[in-house]
This record gives sequence, structure tokens and C-alpha cells, in this order.
Amino acid sequence: MESITFPKAVFFDWDGTLVDSFAFLHGAHNYVRSEFGMEAFTLDTFAHYFGQPREKLYADIYGADRIEEAKGHFESYVTANHHTIKPIDGAHDVLQAFSDTGIPMGVVTNKKAALVAKEIENHGWADYFVSVVGAGEADSDKPSAAPLLLALERSELGLAPEDIWFIGDTESDLGCAQEAGAPCVFIEDPDIHAGLVEKYKPFLMFNNCRSFADFLLQSDGNGLKREA
Repeated sequence: MESITFPKAVFFDWDGTLVDSFAFLHGAHNYVRSEFGMEAFTLDTFAHYFGQPREKLYADIYGADRIEEAKGHFESYVTANHHTIKPIDGAHDVLQAFSDTGIPMGVVTNKKAALVAKEIENHGWADYFVSVVGAGEADSDKPSAAPLLLALERSELGLAPEDIWFIGDTESDLGCAQEAGAPCVFIEDPDIHAGLVEKYKPFLMFNNCRSFADFLLQSDGNGLKREA
């Protein structure tokens, strides 16, 4: 891979990008479903919903008339169990690599901001991020560009979207970056997601967070470089 110039800031998706929350969220939604007397999701069935905008997800799973009730059950489960969510392998190294080069970072997620803040604190990562935007804080959630643009505004860095990278693992992240005009780093197997790669043409692609971390940390001259 050719040398790539550092961005002036990076913004991350949260679930599935920095923290391994798939199994956790599967369990959380199955808790809600049990409260409603619904059949539990299999992992494969839940995968269809993972990464969707929050309002769409709740409407699709529980029905438009039960969204608020479902949110209440879900947040009760998450509040009691969020401390069990683990970082994805390589996530800390990615954050530290950008931190060591003085690159500001932020988070843009479709998870409720208060929950994300608690998880960030649990991992000891609060000092890494200059801004965090969660579900419902912008005019619309991802895949809209609105939350990424809000995070950029809150950062007070004075940067344009083309100056940053947005890093994520779902089509919502790719769509958000594309609409904003920001280069996207896609953390997913490009062979499995060839259709998304063709549609959105991400700037960089890595099979997983560990391979992204290895790329950032390599010292053979083929990794990132500072702007002249």
C-alpha cells in the first residue's frame, strides 16, 4: 500500500468499530423481545438489523406503536450491563496511534449519547475524543451526514469534511461519510461486502480493526505520513 497522508482529524463509529457490541446488542434486544413475549432473535437474524438507524430499527423490530416502550426496556438492560462491552481487538492501538501523532478524534454513533459516554469512561478513553455525537442529537441519525457534521462543528477544529476521515463498519457509516464529503475508512471484509465497496468506494479498507492498527503502527515507510 502506498503512503497515505494523515488526516487533520478522525471520527469513529462506535458499535462494531471500536467496541465488540454485536453479541451484547443481540442480548439486549432479546431481553426486550422477552419482555414483549416475542421469539428471541438468532444471531443471523439480528445481523440483518445491526447498524441500522435507531428509529428505523425499533420500528422494524417492535412496531411503530411500541418504540418508546421498547427503548425503555432496552436502556434498562444496557444501563445494567454496559460495563461488559469489550473493546475490539486493535481498537486501543488505533486510538493511541492517532493520539501519538496529535490527530484529534471524535465519535459519531446511532447509540444514545449518555450510554456511549458511560462506555467511553469504562474503557478509560475519555481523553481521546474532542467531540461525541449520539442518536437524536443531530437533525437525523446516520446514514445522514448531519451527526458527522455536528461532531465536526462541536470539535471547534475549523475543518472541512474533506480534511477528516470517518471510520466505520456498516452501510450507514459509508452513507454518512459520502453525504458529508468525507473520506471513509471501511473496517469490514471487502470481499464479503463487495457491493458496498462498489457503491460507496471507501478511501481505505481493512478486514478488521487489528489490521487497521497494524497499518497505522508499521514503520517500514508504507504507512501514514505527515503532511509536508
